Amino acid sequence: MGEITLSQVTTFIAAHAQEKDLSRIAEVSKERRKSLAVQAAAAVTPGARVEIVNITPAALKGMCGTVTEISGRYGSVLLSERDTEELRWARSRRLNVPSGVKEWTVEGIPLTCMRVL
Repeated sequence: MGEITLSQVTTFIAAHAQEKDLSRIAEVSKERRKSLAVQAAAAVTPGARVEIVNITPAALKGMCGTVTEISGRYGSVLLSERDTEELRWARSRRLNVPSGVKEWTVEGIPLTCMRVL
């Protein structure tokens, strides 16, 4: 038997999957996403350029910068000037970037919320 293709899987889901199948597919997909996040986190090192993903507050999603420090499962990211300015104007209640600051460090970002660029 040959390898199953993504096209075959999506066709099965769209045309034949029952509720119990969909529940299992969602469960396995969630587990796979966690596994991929852990793998991606292992690639994060000090000095790496990263994009912040899958995080709250949402104002941080898509921000890019350089990892300055790692402590356990968390790290600090020095945001680029562009993203520091964007975050300042986002007016997040939880994140207050003072005026005049060119680059801002966000601390306590889970490594699983960083993607190496």
